[in-house]
Amino acid sequence: MVDSVVTREERLKNVEINPGRLCNNKCIFCMSGEERDEHNPWASLGRVKNELEYHYQQGARSVGFLGGEPTAYPHIIESISYAREIGYQRIALCTNAMRLSQDDFLDEVLTAGLTRVTVSVHSHIAEIEEKLVGIPQVLAMKLQAIDNLIAAKKSGRFADNISLNPVLNRLNAFQMENFIQFFIERGIDDVRFNFIWPQSRVLKDTSVVPRFRDVMPYILNTILINERNWKINISFGAVPFCVVPGFFRDHKELLFKYFSEEGNDNPTEVGFINPDSEGDVHRFALKARTRYDHRMKIPACRSCRFDSHCLGVWRSYVELYGAEEFWAV
Repeated sequence: MVDSVVTREERLKNVEINPGRLCNNKCIFCMSGEERDEHNPWASLGRVKNELEYHYQQGARSVGFLGGEPTAYPHIIESISYAREIGYQRIALCTNAMRLSQDDFLDEVLTAGLTRVTVSVHSHIAEIEEKLVGIPQVLAMKLQAIDNLIAAKKSGRFADNISLNPVLNRLNAFQMENFIQFFIERGIDDVRFNFIWPQSRVLKDTSVVPRFRDVMPYILNTILINERNWKINISFGAVPFCVVPGFFRDHKELLFKYFSEEGNDNPTEVGFINPDSEGDVHRFALKARTRYDHRMKIPACRSCRFDSHCLGVWRSYVELYGAEEFWAV
């Protein structure tokens, strides 16, 4: 049973559970990489239930399911239902949403207890989306899923919200304003762009991985339009504060509104269930893992006034472009 009732605005302790790596997309920047299909595909339902119970006992009341692609997990309906049964109050999917274009599947996950969806869609232009995710005609399915989710929200079947989670790269940055306008007109009011992590097939690909200085004009223009007109939730992940122009950094409230590492979401722990090894679960704080394992800081960062807030820059970005863009502010 739910042990307390909270308002939707309250920040709940959050856990993200990953039951396996398989996916029905082949994104060129995927953190799972090309080797993912060589692993055992999925953890058992029992192991997912155990992980849900563990984090609930540790105080988590918000849970998200990751992948790979969580809607491809054979027991995702039972997992959502069990999370609701033991008391989780926010239950989310981070998904490419292709299966949510199917009315029957959408009805199943909503009936099971799903309350929030973050959709990984990277462009409103079909050719760009297809190049980034490696699946033909994929945009039409994602748009149908988003329309289905928005209709469900309007009918009262969604307790929380639908957000978009595009990966910001050289192919979509110049269309940022049009991307947001396109989805606002469909009913979206929450978008978080995450600066691309150079890895997998784009590890050294400068045609896809931009410099921060190349995309900052598009970011600032988007923020200006949002402050004047749209007034929705927009934020940017993995953008160090030092690459943001000084005139903007002087407005600390706006700086944290748009560039906070946690965005509008909750502090997060991760339970990565290793399907290859029974009983093997990697549990870690996402913020700490990101800061110490995947990103880096230059010596000047130690004297930066934002050092405690900034997680640094992707190590592979520095290997690709160097560190000349970064400095203490």
